[in-house]
Amino acid sequence: MATWVRTLLVTALPTDVEPCLGEHLQHLRELKVQGRLRAAGAFPRGDGYVDLFEAADLLEAEEIARTSPLVERGLAAWTVREWRELAL
Repeated sequence: MATWVRTLLVTALPTDVEPCLGEHLQHLRELKVQGRLRAAGAFPRGDGYVDLFEAADLLEAEEIARTSPLVERGLAAWTVREWRELAL
């Protein structure tokens, strides 16, 4: 499986996003339980999130990217790109 990076940029008001954050965290927990989530974090200003997860291909990665409640409710825009760790 390949590793993918998903960026979620919040496009809504914080008051609209806040009620959905618990559901987004649950979505990440489910990816972790499935053994797919490698890392997750938030931008300090609260305007977005980034996570690294495993998926078989771009189609599956996009499907996973869209399943965040933030995306499903139209509160965040997303991008997904394949990630290759550098051997340093």
